Amino acid sequence: MCNEAIGKRMGMLISNLRRCQILPSAANLDSKILAEKMPQTANLVIVDAPCTGQSLLAKGDKAPGCFHHVTINSNANRQKTILANSAKIVASQGYLAYMTCTYSTAENEQVSQWLLSKFPDFHPASVPHLEKYRSHLTEIPCYRMWPQDRLGAGAFTVLFQNTSDGERNQLPADFRDLAPFTNL
Repeated sequence: MCNEAIGKRMGMLISNLRRCQILPSAANLDSKILAEKMPQTANLVIVDAPCTGQSLLAKGDKAPGCFHHVTINSNANRQKTILANSAKIVASQGYLAYMTCTYSTAENEQVSQWLLSKFPDFHPASVPHLEKYRSHLTEIPCYRMWPQDRLGAGAFTVLFQNTSDGERNQLPADFRDLAPFTNL
């Protein structure tokens, strides 16, 4: 299942999933609802977080205000909310991947450190094939791809594992009744 909380972005999500030949369902729900209705059910949760989009500048796009401290702080706080809700969805021994397309340490390394302080069962996991992109801005194994690396306009990612013990929960039987799902 894929989720996009911002309704006007659903079309892009569906288009990208089709382009990649991925055939799940897509939903338009707040991450808080998902955390409440499906706690500890997922082996993998991928959060492509909304961010200031500073890397859009490297693509020649406009990103007004992307370096303004108010914009950065607002996005970092929104990312923390989404990550906190997403962490609740990750089952024992499951993974949470967090990524942005911004260069801001406040939205990347600092948000990652915040997650580790709030969710002590989560630990960062190294990704050996990304090691040459490891961020020098923190001890956490997280990775930055810069435009000069010729891997796109720029990106950040980190992988966390929920090291708690316990059973994986099953999705509630009425889960699909929560919101309209789009079958791709």
